[in-house]
Amino acid sequence: MIQFISKHRLPIIQIITIIVMILLLGIFVAPIFKGFMFLAVGIIIVIGMGMIYGVIVRYFRTPDEKRKIYRNKYHDVFFKGTVIFAILMAVLGIVYGFISYVEGGNPYRIVGLLITVIWIAVFMIYFVWSVYFYNINYGLTDEEWEKIAKAKEMSAYGVQEVNAGIPEPLYNPYRSQTFGLPPGTVRGMIAFTLLIGGMSLLISSYGMDYISNAEMALRAKQFEFFETAFLMMIAFYFGDRSLKYLRDRWNTSPNPSEKDGTNITAQPNASTTSSRVQTFDFPTSDPVGLDDQAFQEEDLLFKEINQPESTSKPLTGLKKALLKGPEMMESMGSAYVQIRDNTTQKVLADEEIKDALETLWLEKQVKLAFPVVKAVISVESSGRGHLQDGRAKILFEGHKFWYWLSKVGKTQEELEELQRQYPDIVYPSWTREHYRLGADEYKRLEKAKEICQGINDKAAVYATSWGLFQILGENLDHFIKGRNYKDWKDFEQKQHEAELYHFLDFLTFIQTKKLDRKPLVSFISEENKGNYDWTSFAYGYNGRGYKLNKYDEKLAAAYYKFKSQEI
Repeated sequence: MIQFISKHRLPIIQIITIIVMILLLGIFVAPIFKGFMFLAVGIIIVIGMGMIYGVIVRYFRTPDEKRKIYRNKYHDVFFKGTVIFAILMAVLGIVYGFISYVEGGNPYRIVGLLITVIWIAVFMIYFVWSVYFYNINYGLTDEEWEKIAKAKEMSAYGVQEVNAGIPEPLYNPYRSQTFGLPPGTVRGMIAFTLLIGGMSLLISSYGMDYISNAEMALRAKQFEFFETAFLMMIAFYFGDRSLKYLRDRWNTSPNPSEKDGTNITAQPNASTTSSRVQTFDFPTSDPVGLDDQAFQEEDLLFKEINQPESTSKPLTGLKKALLKGPEMMESMGSAYVQIRDNTTQKVLADEEIKDALETLWLEKQVKLAFPVVKAVISVESSGRGHLQDGRAKILFEGHKFWYWLSKVGKTQEELEELQRQYPDIVYPSWTREHYRLGADEYKRLEKAKEICQGINDKAAVYATSWGLFQILGENLDHFIKGRNYKDWKDFEQKQHEAELYHFLDFLTFIQTKKLDRKPLVSFISEENKGNYDWTSFAYGYNGRGYKLNKYDEKLAAAYYKFKSQEI
C-alpha cells in the first residue's frame, strides 16, 4: 500500500485536493442556493467527478497510448468529457427520481422526467460524437488517422511507396449539410426529440387526477405545442412528399409477380378509373407513385455520387475523383435538381422555357409570366423527365392498355384470357399494385408491345404516361394533337431526346384541355393581371384530387417564391 502511494503520489494528491474542494463548496456555497440545494450539490459533484476522471485518465494512460504518433487534441473533450457529463446527468436524474418517489412524488411524472433526462444524455453523446467524427476527423476514426500519420512519417524517412490503406480526406464530405452531418441526421434527431418529449408528456399526464384548472390549461398547451411542432417538423424538414409517403407507403402488399422483391410499389391518391369510360383529364397518373420513384432515384444517385474511391494514395484518389468521378448534380435554375446528360443535354433549361413562352406569345397571343410557369413546373412535374440511363421516365397503365385493345375488337373473353396470362400488363380497372417504377416499367411496356403487335401497335405507347409531366400517350389523339407528331413512334422517340419536348407537350395540353369551356392556360395567363385562378387550374389539371394534395395552395406559394426571386 505504501509502495503504491509512493509510486502514484502526484495523482493521489490531486484527487484529494479535488475532494476537499468539493466538500468545501458543498458546505459553504451550496446553502446559498435556498430551495435549489439538491441542484447546487449535484452540479458541484458533477464538476468534481469530471476533474477526478480527467486526472485518472491523464495519469494512467497506457504506454501504447502515450506513444501514439497521432492523437487529436479534441478527442478527450468530445468523447470522454461529454460521456462523463451525460452519464452523471442521467445518474443524478435517476437519483432525484428515486428520492422523489420515496417522498411520495407522482410516479408518472417521475417516469416522464427520467425518460426526458436519459434521452437528453443519449442525444448529447450522439450529437457531439457525430460533430467530432465528421467535422474534425472528416469521417475517419483516430486509428485510421494514426495509420495515415505513420505512413507520412515513414515517407519522411525515405521509405517509398508506403501504403496507409486509407486515402486522406481533405475536407468533411458533408460540409454543405446542417452541422456538417450526413443528410437526414439533424432531421432524425429533431424527430426523435419531439417524439420522446411527447411520450414523456403523455406518461406524466396519466397522474393528473387531481390538478388545478391552471395546470390543466398549461398541460393542454404543452400537448398542443408538441403536436404542432411535430407536424411542422415533418412538413418543413421532410416536405409534403413525405407526408404522402408516410400516409400511403404501406397501404398495399408488394407485387406478387415480382420475383426478386426489390422493386418498389407506388401508392397513388387518384380514384379508380373505369375501363369503359374514355377520359383524358389526368396526365399525372400516380402522384404518390412518382414521389416514391423520385425517392428511390435520389437514394441511388446519392449512393453513386458518394461512393468512396478505392485507392491507396491520397493525391491519386483526389485526381481520380476529379477525372473519373460520377457525374455531379447540376441545378438548371429550375425548382428541382436534374442530371445533365453530356451527349444530348436532356435537361430543360430556363432559356428554353423563355424561348417557348416567347413563341407562344408571337404565334398564339397567349402570354404567360416566367415565374408562373416555373411555379407550375415545380409543382406539377414529376421531378425529372429521364431515368439515369437516358430513357424517358414512364408509368405503364394496364387498364388503359385494356381499353385500347378493346377499341380494335378484342372481346371481353379474349381480354380476360390475356389478363390471366399477363396479370400485371392487362387488367380492366386501375390499380396501383402492378407499378414497378424506374427502368423496370420498360419491362412492362415491352411486354405490352409484344402483346399488341399486329393488333393495335400504338396501344402500348398510348397506355403509358411519359416524361416530365407524365402525359398519357393517348393524348396524341386529343389534347396534344396540335404537336403534330408523325405517329406514335415519333412521339416515343422525342420523349427520350429532351425535356423540352415534354414541356412543349405540356404547353399544348393546357391550351387544349378545358374547364367550364375555358382552356386551362386562361386561368394562369397574364390576362388575369396577376389575379391567377390557381384553384381552377389545379382542378382542371389534376382532377378532384387537387384538394387532397393542396395543389392550388402549392402553386400559389411556388409562384410567390419565384416572383420574389425576380426570375
